[in-house]
Amino acid sequence: MLTITSTLLAAAATAAAPAADLPKDAAGHAPAAGYAAAAHGPSLPQELGLALLLLAVLAVVLRARPLLELLEHSDNRQQPKALRWPTALRSFSGGLAAAYVLLLLLPELSVINTELHGPPTLAFGLALLGLLIYKGIQHYCLQQATAAHEAMGEWKFVGVKAAEKRSNFAISLGVFTGYAALVLLTLPFQFSHLNGMVSAVLYLITFALHLGFDVLATCEEDERRFASLAPRLVVPVLIVASVLAAIGALPNVVLLAAFSLLAGIIIYNVFRVELRKPEDTSFVWFVIGAVVFALLNALTLRGGAH
Repeated sequence: MLTITSTLLAAAATAAAPAADLPKDAAGHAPAAGYAAAAHGPSLPQELGLALLLLAVLAVVLRARPLLELLEHSDNRQQPKALRWPTALRSFSGGLAAAYVLLLLLPELSVINTELHGPPTLAFGLALLGLLIYKGIQHYCLQQATAAHEAMGEWKFVGVKAAEKRSNFAISLGVFTGYAALVLLTLPFQFSHLNGMVSAVLYLITFALHLGFDVLATCEEDERRFASLAPRLVVPVLIVASVLAAIGALPNVVLLAAFSLLAGIIIYNVFRVELRKPEDTSFVWFVIGAVVFALLNALTLRGGAH
């Protein structure tokens, strides 16, 4: 989600400016509130933005397994890590995800507090609550798997590990689905805080990359089950979310609170899944991923300030 700090500050500055600084109409009246937005020139229609982001994410969801298989088949283990496509992709994804958390997600939680009009740490408290719920579900699933495989005796760890992998994948797929749906649901709100076509396009590129690599990381956890479940779960949920966003069915405060609830889980999963061991990654591609996200983020902010 777009960092809205700069746009909030810009809005505050506009509101604080004296009316004399604004152009008057023929009757000497100050312009309506929509004047500032109009002065920034045409922007990308939110319906088009929704459609483009939805199509980009669905394309990766439906082709995630073939994409990963293609990368594995093209892998040459004789080459340096930086020149191996699977390693480069995973490392780039890790850098992108780490930059997202540190440059966008954490700062935005502070801004969401203002939008929620609650206690100073409300958004962070919701993020912590979401993480506690997530870990509680994980531990519950582990206990259930352990109890179900007691009869296997000393070999029960085999069944427990398999059941734990299945439950972790199901939770990860559910979290991704909810998160991607919230990104789409809040897109009209985000577009209302963007100024101009450039900012809107950069926003879409940033989140197409971010969600696309999230899809691939989730698919890697269990490619067979992803190919079976994702088209039946992710696709309809994201389509419904896009329709609800287009008609403005849900209030922004509800969406931002739900996003905060998922934020803790997102941060945990980024550092658990995306940041792999050094022997499995390329530092060069990790840095490139982080720099690409940082540049896109910085350019979007500058575009929003025009």
